[in-house]
Amino acid sequence: MEFVILGLLLLRNMSQYDIRNVLQQKISPFYSASLGSIQAALKKLERNGHIACHDVVENGRRKKLYAVNSLGKQHFMDWMLSPIIPSRLEQDAPTRLFFLGFMTQAERLSIMNEVIALLEATIQQYEAAFIEAKQKAVPEHFNEIAVYQFKTLELGLFYHQRMLEWFGRLAKELEAERNG
Repeated sequence: MEFVILGLLLLRNMSQYDIRNVLQQKISPFYSASLGSIQAALKKLERNGHIACHDVVENGRRKKLYAVNSLGKQHFMDWMLSPIIPSRLEQDAPTRLFFLGFMTQAERLSIMNEVIALLEATIQQYEAAFIEAKQKAVPEHFNEIAVYQFKTLELGLFYHQRMLEWFGRLAKELEAERNG
């Protein structure tokens, strides 16, 4: 959450309500957040010196606006270039994609190549699990529950294969831009 907020604050100064609205309107397909989690992340970022808060008056109402500082920007950029934790791939890949415009061309391609490598590894894991499960399946014990457990593996494989195709196309576009 903190990196999403830092990225949003790099775009412009925002209140916690502005942040929530952007999350709901632009990022909601892959990231949702309650006001409580936004407040907690803002407090952590402020405590760590990554953002500053100042009061403003708009339309006669006082509100707190948050702004990222140079330390916060560096923290965000370091995160963008850090290795993606495999268990967070489904959250971090779209989040990094959303903020990819902050990065250089070479950094963009590097991030996409990392996402692709993780997707390939995940697909291999799904395929191995599928093969292992099929080998261990005993036909007389194969019931409706097992059928849908296999369907769940198929869905995971399908989902990651489609993601791989999409990110692969984007990587080719980025490569063409770099060579263009």
